[in-house]
Amino acid sequence: MNNRLLILIGLMVGLGLVSAILTYLRADKMSPLTDLATKGVAEVRKGNIIFFGVFIPVLFGPIAYVIYRTILTRSPDTAQTWFLALAIGMAIVLTVLAGVVFKMRGFVEFLVLHILYTAGLGWWMPRLLA
Repeated sequence: MNNRLLILIGLMVGLGLVSAILTYLRADKMSPLTDLATKGVAEVRKGNIIFFGVFIPVLFGPIAYVIYRTILTRSPDTAQTWFLALAIGMAIVLTVLAGVVFKMRGFVEFLVLHILYTAGLGWWMPRLLA
Protein backbone atom coordinates (compact mmCIF):
# COMPACT_ATOMS: atom_id res chain seq x y z
CA MET A 1 0.00 0.00 0.00
CA ASN A 2 1.17 3.50 -0.80
CA ASN A 3 2.89 5.31 2.09
CA ARG A 4 0.96 8.53 1.38
CA LEU A 5 -2.32 6.65 1.54
CA LEU A 6 -1.38 5.12 4.89
CA ILE A 7 -0.54 8.56 6.29
CA LEU A 8 -3.86 9.96 5.08
CA ILE A 9 -5.84 7.02 6.47
CA GLY A 10 -4.00 7.27 9.80
CA LEU A 11 -4.79 10.97 10.08
CA MET A 12 -8.43 10.38 9.14
CA VAL A 13 -8.81 7.60 11.73
CA GLY A 14 -7.13 9.70 14.43
CA LEU A 15 -9.22 12.76 13.66
CA GLY A 16 -12.34 10.62 13.51
CA LEU A 17 -11.67 9.04 16.90
CA VAL A 18 -10.98 12.33 18.66
CA SER A 19 -13.97 13.98 16.96
CA ALA A 20 -16.28 11.12 17.87
CA ILE A 21 -15.16 11.16 21.51
CA LEU A 22 -15.49 14.94 21.78
CA THR A 23 -18.92 15.09 20.17
CA TYR A 24 -20.14 12.08 22.15
CA LEU A 25 -19.17 13.66 25.44
CA ARG A 26 -20.43 17.12 24.54
CA ALA A 27 -23.57 16.19 22.55
CA ASP A 28 -25.86 17.90 25.06
CA LYS A 29 -23.94 21.18 24.65
CA MET A 30 -23.54 21.30 20.86
CA SER A 31 -26.78 19.83 19.53
CA PRO A 32 -29.93 21.86 18.90
CA LEU A 33 -32.40 21.77 21.78
CA THR A 34 -35.17 20.52 19.49
CA ASP A 35 -33.08 17.48 18.53
CA LEU A 36 -32.35 16.76 22.16
CA ALA A 37 -36.02 17.04 23.07
CA THR A 38 -37.35 14.91 20.22
CA LYS A 39 -34.63 12.28 19.82
CA GLY A 40 -33.03 12.21 23.23
CA VAL A 41 -29.37 12.47 24.16
CA ALA A 42 -28.56 8.82 23.36
CA GLU A 43 -29.82 9.08 19.78
CA VAL A 44 -28.10 12.44 19.25
CA ARG A 45 -24.83 10.97 20.52
CA LYS A 46 -25.14 8.05 18.10
CA GLY A 47 -25.74 10.46 15.23
CA ASN A 48 -22.77 12.59 16.28
CA ILE A 49 -20.47 9.55 16.33
CA ILE A 50 -21.50 8.64 12.79
CA PHE A 51 -21.38 12.20 11.44
CA PHE A 52 -18.29 13.59 13.17
CA GLY A 53 -16.44 10.31 13.65
CA VAL A 54 -16.91 8.81 10.19
CA PHE A 55 -18.50 11.12 7.64
CA ILE A 56 -16.51 14.33 8.23
CA PRO A 57 -13.03 12.71 8.26
CA VAL A 58 -13.84 10.60 5.19
CA LEU A 59 -15.13 13.72 3.41
CA PHE A 60 -12.43 16.22 4.37
CA GLY A 61 -9.39 13.90 4.35
CA PRO A 62 -9.36 13.11 0.61
CA ILE A 63 -10.46 16.65 -0.30
CA ALA A 64 -7.60 18.12 1.72
CA TYR A 65 -5.15 15.69 0.12
CA VAL A 66 -6.25 16.58 -3.43
CA ILE A 67 -6.10 20.31 -2.70
CA TYR A 68 -2.65 19.96 -1.15
CA ARG A 69 -1.35 17.97 -4.12
CA THR A 70 -2.74 20.63 -6.48
CA ILE A 71 -1.06 23.44 -4.54
CA LEU A 72 2.15 21.38 -4.37
CA THR A 73 2.31 20.96 -8.15
CA ARG A 74 1.76 24.67 -8.77
CA SER A 75 4.18 26.06 -6.19
CA PRO A 76 6.28 23.40 -4.46
CA ASP A 77 8.39 25.89 -2.49
CA THR A 78 5.50 27.54 -0.65
CA ALA A 79 2.85 24.80 -0.77
CA GLN A 80 2.87 24.07 2.96
CA THR A 81 2.48 27.73 3.88
CA TRP A 82 -0.31 28.37 1.39
CA PHE A 83 -2.14 25.20 2.36
CA LEU A 84 -1.96 26.03 6.07
CA ALA A 85 -3.22 29.55 5.35
CA LEU A 86 -6.09 28.08 3.35
CA ALA A 87 -6.90 25.64 6.18
CA ILE A 88 -6.88 28.43 8.77
CA GLY A 89 -9.12 30.57 6.57
CA MET A 90 -11.57 27.72 6.10
CA ALA A 91 -11.56 27.00 9.84
CA ILE A 92 -12.42 30.62 10.59
CA VAL A 93 -15.24 30.66 8.06
CA LEU A 94 -16.67 27.34 9.25
CA THR A 95 -16.45 28.40 12.91
CA VAL A 96 -18.31 31.63 12.21
CA LEU A 97 -20.93 29.71 10.21
CA ALA A 98 -21.34 27.18 13.04
CA GLY A 99 -21.83 30.05 15.48
CA VAL A 100 -24.49 31.61 13.28
CA VAL A 101 -26.32 28.39 12.39
CA PHE A 102 -26.32 26.97 15.90
CA LYS A 103 -26.85 30.41 17.53
CA MET A 104 -23.58 30.10 19.44
CA ARG A 105 -24.68 26.78 20.98
CA GLY A 106 -21.64 24.55 21.19
CA PHE A 107 -19.35 27.24 19.83
CA VAL A 108 -16.39 26.09 21.92
CA GLU A 109 -16.82 22.49 20.77
CA PHE A 110 -16.98 23.49 17.12
CA LEU A 111 -13.97 25.76 17.60
CA VAL A 112 -12.00 22.85 19.09
CA LEU A 113 -13.05 20.57 16.20
CA HIS A 114 -12.00 23.15 13.63
CA ILE A 115 -8.66 23.70 15.33
CA LEU A 116 -8.18 19.93 15.47
CA TYR A 117 -8.88 19.50 11.75
CA THR A 118 -6.75 22.52 10.84
CA ALA A 119 -3.84 21.11 12.81
CA GLY A 120 -4.34 17.57 11.52
CA LEU A 121 -5.06 18.15 7.86
CA GLY A 122 -3.66 21.65 7.38
CA TRP A 123 -0.41 21.35 9.30
CA TRP A 124 0.43 17.70 10.04
CA MET A 125 -0.60 16.15 6.73
CA PRO A 126 1.71 18.33 4.57
CA ARG A 127 4.58 17.81 7.01
CA LEU A 128 4.14 14.04 7.02
CA LEU A 129 3.81 13.88 3.23
CA ALA A 130 6.89 16.04 2.59
